[in-house]
Amino acid sequence: MERFFDRYLKLERNGWELTPRVRIEVQDVYEFNYMTNRAEDSFPLKRTKYEKLYLNAANMTMQNTPVENEASVSYDSKTGEVTFDYRFEEDTEITGYMKLRLYVAAESYNDMDLFINVQKLSTTKEFLPITLFGEPHPGVWGKMRVSRRKLDEKLSTDYNPVQAHTCDEKLEPGQIVPVDIEIVPTSRFWHKGQYIRVQISGRYIREDWFEPLIWDTDNHGNHLIYTGGQYESFLQIPVIPPKFQDGDIIIR
Repeated sequence: MERFFDRYLKLERNGWELTPRVRIEVQDVYEFNYMTNRAEDSFPLKRTKYEKLYLNAANMTMQNTPVENEASVSYDSKTGEVTFDYRFEEDTEITGYMKLRLYVAAESYNDMDLFINVQKLSTTKEFLPITLFGEPHPGVWGKMRVSRRKLDEKLSTDYNPVQAHTCDEKLEPGQIVPVDIEIVPTSRFWHKGQYIRVQISGRYIREDWFEPLIWDTDNHGNHLIYTGGQYESFLQIPVIPPKFQDGDIIIR
């Protein structure tokens, strides 16, 4: 940033214009990066391949093919949580925008607040956070008040839903509705055999995180998550293949 200010405040000719438009740090675990300051031309990356991991409430996992049988899981909206895990069969980079599609219901109330963490686990399912400001971070996150689930059609994309915040759509108790939840952008690497976890709750889950975020939640009773069959709940992830594939580079 000092070079940027030198160029445009002091008008120094320091070559700032040659700086890549996008530079990415692909995080791994704790303070270690898989890649640092990798140059890219755009964001989201043009070579992004969006893949869906389908939630299965029957066994609390995710899979890369649609789940045939319907199932549901519930948790106490004030104290509980549920998690869904997927094991990567090969090294995988996720860079860009994730989104979470959930089919949800409030068992006995007219609204629900959802808080999401997307986390990395080891091959033995130990939590592997990154270190931010000297503390382990609870995971890349998203949140949604279900009565505000309507999306802005102009701003939303297939990879990044944006809430319109123009109306309240209250629920009937037990009414099942789909919600698309924006997950803040991230860049992280999963090694073969490691797990990605979706954590869902009615409150912020921020253990060992220094910032005590407070949210005026509107939750009562149980939340229900539906998966499978007509309820295709999924996590969409931006998978990044290598910049160059075999044959892309021609040696003359």
